[in-house]
Amino acid sequence: MSSTKLSELKSKIAQLQKEADDIIKNERIAIIKEIKDKLDAYNITVEELQRKGKTAKSGIKSPAVIKFKKSENEYWVGRGPKPGWVKDVEKRGESIEQYRVQE
Repeated sequence: MSSTKLSELKSKIAQLQKEADDIIKNERIAIIKEIKDKLDAYNITVEELQRKGKTAKSGIKSPAVIKFKKSENEYWVGRGPKPGWVKDVEKRGESIEQYRVQE
């Protein structure tokens, strides 16, 4: 292949690349507008979009149901680390089940 032919091909490649970049730039503008319009229409926040693999939920969480209760200030929902009063009950050899809240 002659150097002239190679130069012509490189010039065409550069011209085609510029055309492709222009098309992408114009389409991006339209797509971004479309996305913004849909975000507004459906009241979707950026925070919701940034959640990875999680479903969008409202910011309001329902409180955990108390499963075990010894007194007004001593209770446990049955999840997470056991509070001191539960450990004390178990240490005495008692069953935590006697403190189960009836539903």
